[in-house]
Amino acid sequence: MELHDMLEMESELRKIAQRITHEWKCHVGGKFSRTEVLVMYRLMTEGRQRASQLAECLSITTGGLTGITDRLVQGGYIERKRDTEDRRVVYLSIAEPGKQELYKMREARETFVHNVFKDFTTDELGQLKLVASKLLNNLDSMSQAKALD
Repeated sequence: MELHDMLEMESELRKIAQRITHEWKCHVGGKFSRTEVLVMYRLMTEGRQRASQLAECLSITTGGLTGITDRLVQGGYIERKRDTEDRRVVYLSIAEPGKQELYKMREARETFVHNVFKDFTTDELGQLKLVASKLLNNLDSMSQAKALD
């Protein structure tokens, strides 16, 4: 593959990521960003977590996560609680209103994903999954190499 083709593909992938984000917001009425939903989902399924743990598993910066969690705390969807033994440690956990929103969103997500991939065959989805895995592996390798520098 030529460099020109790779640059075009990178551009297309960026457009896809932007469109998925935009369409998701439209689909759920703009109440929550995709990342806000992922934060609440992770806290519901994995339990309380430190912000640094959450940021790492979602591949966002702790600074970026702070703005997201501030909005969710303010809305009453998640809670911040200090560790009883070490007051410097703050844990994030899902609150009941956050759980209720996630239950509503489950159906919305299933409909959204179905609409995004509805014209794909099982083979095409398998190929896309393979390509996405290769891309993520390459990005992981780049991150690891950068960390070693």
